[in-house]
Amino acid sequence: MIDGKLYLAGQSDFSPAKLYLQAGGFQLHAEGNHTVTGSIDQLHVANRLGNIARKITLPDGSVFETKDNDAIDSAFANNNQSSGFMGFVHILERNMALAIFSIFITIGVVFASFKWGLPAASHAVASALPESANQALSGNVLEFLDEHFLEETKLDEKQQEQIRQHFFDTIVPLYQAEETPEFKLHFRLWPLGEKGSIPNALALPSGDIVVTDRFIELAQSQDEIDIVLLHEMGHVVGRHSLEQVIEGSAIVVAVSMAFGDVSWLADMGVGVGSFLISSFYSRGHEAEADLFAYEHSLQAGINPASLGLILNRMEQDMLFDQPDSSCNNSSTNKKPKPDITTAEQDENNREGVLGYFSTHPSSAERTAMGRRFQTCFEQGLTTCPETKHK
Repeated sequence: MIDGKLYLAGQSDFSPAKLYLQAGGFQLHAEGNHTVTGSIDQLHVANRLGNIARKITLPDGSVFETKDNDAIDSAFANNNQSSGFMGFVHILERNMALAIFSIFITIGVVFASFKWGLPAASHAVASALPESANQALSGNVLEFLDEHFLEETKLDEKQQEQIRQHFFDTIVPLYQAEETPEFKLHFRLWPLGEKGSIPNALALPSGDIVVTDRFIELAQSQDEIDIVLLHEMGHVVGRHSLEQVIEGSAIVVAVSMAFGDVSWLADMGVGVGSFLISSFYSRGHEAEADLFAYEHSLQAGINPASLGLILNRMEQDMLFDQPDSSCNNSSTNKKPKPDITTAEQDENNREGVLGYFSTHPSSAERTAMGRRFQTCFEQGLTTCPETKHK
């Protein structure tokens, strides 16, 4: 006998009731001389979840509810309704060691999915999409940047034309594929308050590459300009913008499925977690673009060390007061090169917790890759084999 409550079909009130199970059948007696009989196979038993009251649905739609879960488990031990996933969940509830083990397994699966599974899936999807997807993603981005962030370039038109012509004649042909993006080079001034401007280069999915005046001013050789342009081409060729959209959407969906309404999650730290995951993916894209630049620099005879030199110079330019632009006068041949050792030490000091917030690989990581390709460059190689770590 199992004590509980009987909710008649279509009614919200209940009556105390008793359920009897015997010889493959059941009898249910409720107050008011209400009796229901039938085969035990006609009963639909809800899966057990902790000590929450169990519901048994009768053939006529009425529901018998009881808190005597142990009696239900014993009575329906041979009934397959409690098998499957929820049956496994109930086993976990009764076995602490197995539950803890399952938690670690789940954490491992989730970690592997975000670290390797999602990047691989986003890369496959982005690669399968037509070139028109890149064009659609770019939309009016350049117009938006011009309206809110960028200004008209101050560079001499002759200098612009020389850089642009060299780019199309020498750099663009280095990448040959069936669907080669239509690259375009744009010059802009990115103002930084009243003190100066921002040195930067960025690529839009459509193949538009924007370089700022300050970047050109800081470049001390054609190689430095070329290798940065190769880096930006790597972003376009790798469809990194599409991948970021896919990855970001997947993160939002995953968080929404786990927590429901995500509007409040920023205060709970989940938003920070999503940002860290996105930053991890961004660092991967930057590393891929670096690799693209280094590999193609060997083919063009561009010194791979140029990337590290210009990136460090740009970083120092943003961290400290910008030098007078007159120091970049073409008549000055001897220019102070950045202290690479000091830059690496400063970067290492900034690593740790703050490193996880970076959207770019550390200078140390980039320097290590650069040194490998620099060795190949000095040996006159046009391809650089992977080095085996001992």
